[in-house]
Amino acid sequence: MKLHFTAAVIAALCLPLPALAWEASVVPSTRKVVPTSSIEYEKTTSANLAGCRNEWEAFQIVINAPEPVSGVNVAVSALSDGNGNEIPASAFTLYREWFLNVVNPSGAGWGVPNHERVAGLYPDPLIPFVDPYSEETVPVAAPFDITEADPGLAVVWADVRIPGDAVPGVYTGTATVTAKDQPDLQIPVSLEVWEIDMPLERNVGTAFRMSESQVRRYHGGKDPANTDANLPDIIRNYYVAGHDHRMDPTGFTGPVDFTFDEGGNLQEVDWTGYDAYMTPYVDGGYFPDGIGVARFDVGLFGPGRGRSMTDEQYKQASSALANHLDEKGWMHKAWVYAKDEPWLVNPLAGDTQEEADAEMAAVAADSRLLVEGNDLWKGKVLVTGPSWEEAKPWVGIWCPVHPMFGKWWWTDRDYAGRGDYDAHIQAGGELWFYNCNANVPPFAGYDIDTSIGYEPRILKWGSWFEGATGYLYWRQLYWGYFDPWLDWQSIEHFSALFARNGDGLLMYPGDGNGYLLDDNDNPVEPGTPEWLHIDGPVVSFRMKQIREGLEDWELFILAEKAGLGDWTRAEVARAYSSFGAVTEQDCSKEFYYCPDREPWTLDESVLFDVRSRVAAKLLFTMYPEKYTDPDAPIVSEEVGDDILSSETMPADAAIADEGDLQEVSDATTPGDTAADTDTDDVKPSGNGCAATTSNTNPLTWLILALCLIATRIPAMRRIREKRASSNYFDRNMQ
Repeated sequence: MKLHFTAAVIAALCLPLPALAWEASVVPSTRKVVPTSSIEYEKTTSANLAGCRNEWEAFQIVINAPEPVSGVNVAVSALSDGNGNEIPASAFTLYREWFLNVVNPSGAGWGVPNHERVAGLYPDPLIPFVDPYSEETVPVAAPFDITEADPGLAVVWADVRIPGDAVPGVYTGTATVTAKDQPDLQIPVSLEVWEIDMPLERNVGTAFRMSESQVRRYHGGKDPANTDANLPDIIRNYYVAGHDHRMDPTGFTGPVDFTFDEGGNLQEVDWTGYDAYMTPYVDGGYFPDGIGVARFDVGLFGPGRGRSMTDEQYKQASSALANHLDEKGWMHKAWVYAKDEPWLVNPLAGDTQEEADAEMAAVAADSRLLVEGNDLWKGKVLVTGPSWEEAKPWVGIWCPVHPMFGKWWWTDRDYAGRGDYDAHIQAGGELWFYNCNANVPPFAGYDIDTSIGYEPRILKWGSWFEGATGYLYWRQLYWGYFDPWLDWQSIEHFSALFARNGDGLLMYPGDGNGYLLDDNDNPVEPGTPEWLHIDGPVVSFRMKQIREGLEDWELFILAEKAGLGDWTRAEVARAYSSFGAVTEQDCSKEFYYCPDREPWTLDESVLFDVRSRVAAKLLFTMYPEKYTDPDAPIVSEEVGDDILSSETMPADAAIADEGDLQEVSDATTPGDTAADTDTDDVKPSGNGCAATTSNTNPLTWLILALCLIATRIPAMRRIREKRASSNYFDRNMQ
């Protein structure tokens, strides 16, 4: 009887199985889902978030559809704490992640182990489900279809802004994935609101250059002299999108004239137009949240950039501006952008070291004139480069690119590094950092074609760790030499080695009805999806990572102000040790790359753990009567005759005891049983084979496993073929 039962089970199980199911899973915001990559990653069945009030948090929903599916949509319910408090559904913003088919890897594929740049499909544009720039509810990216041209999946980014008045606690709700002729898929969502307020007024200075001319090229009609009344609103939408991600533009320069009499004396300055232009940006009226820019480049006096004024006129005019900014209460936000990268010697452009030395000397000389004219400029001049001796007395903000900090990039040049800026900072100076195409692997950067999603985020952790107070990026809309929907690097201008996918490109045009020309000044059609028409930008995956990093930076500052600076540094050091290393693998040499001493963690769970511990320590410091010290020793708890503690209790039992079984899966690591379980495998149920496991012939399970593998191979092959397809970008998403 037993033999017949076993044979029957085997016969039934070896019948052809249906194709892999329509399903949805969750990955964290740090994860980049790369369909063409062989990298394995763990997915969960629920979204578990935590954050400060006024902070943005996010998760991603991966929708697997081995066969075509139409009418796919996602909705997130309101979240409730069970005590009558809610976070409304309107706090969520959903995006469809658009995959870019990268054919030419960044830096011609130059990389080191764990940091390679390879061709493939990478997510970056986040197309909103609903038009954010329309007063009406206008669908944009959803509902959508998953077609044969797709790589067997779609990814949805879910943002939630935690309300500033949210009551601390744990809120729960549901994300529901729907599609035509498919069962609804339910995803539990949990959000813990910390009793910490993310500052609305930013403590971190940022300078991310905007390019209004590029917005005009892609929006507003085919006439190059477009005067569409709506264009200023479209341009504003780009500024607001950056602002919403805590990125201020590099500078605002209001109109003002400086005139001199025959004796070279400055005449009275009319500040009316200047003030009218500047006030909304500085005071916040330009932005929906009413928060002004944290810092701004005055844009009128750039040391080393050349000038028509004499030295004395330069001092008079700049002094008048300093006094006016001081009277307006704006001087603490102002800084002056010197000539960009004056140290740079580019042999390809015919540069010589003598010319670079002269430019650096001009920066130093003009900076000296500013400070001599009015000491309010002391500490306000910013130079994009490492500290150099000649200009030290006059430059207030040193802003090196990450590789030019210490010996991690070029051991033959001992650039100023850790500790070298301490005296400057203690004297009232500042250290900022910037990112550009020099951020080659293993330096974290803003590359599209990296499988490590949180590279832009870890740069902000390192910047805080090294003592910086600001961050600069050279361009948000570098669209001038390629179509941002079709190409993402400028090999012609930067060479293959330094052409990085996404360099200078953080947003995509939400429309392509503007005036576009090719290199021969011939009109061309844009690569913007033909169905996409919104009056503003499509933001990117990388912008979300930048915002997460800037918010983390603010959290670290809060901890620092609470007296937890050294403690927080020790925590951050678990995730960050340096921005990068010499881009050659040699574990025998200091400063060289070695997989055994990664410059920053490749384990995203470390980031989440550090962040949660910093928040827990800050909560305990602020409210010791309400919260527990995360460093407090765990007291053993007696259960019967046994003593159970964190050291003796199995990890899964300890977590299960807290009633959160989902964290058991999240806490596993490669090699653990839970982590190694294939979620596609059929698991015996309680009323079937599992109940008779101990009485079943092992041969039965071997046959069963072989049957499962055999029936899965065709379905998995179809997915691989779709994911390897190179025509993904060309399909119409709707």
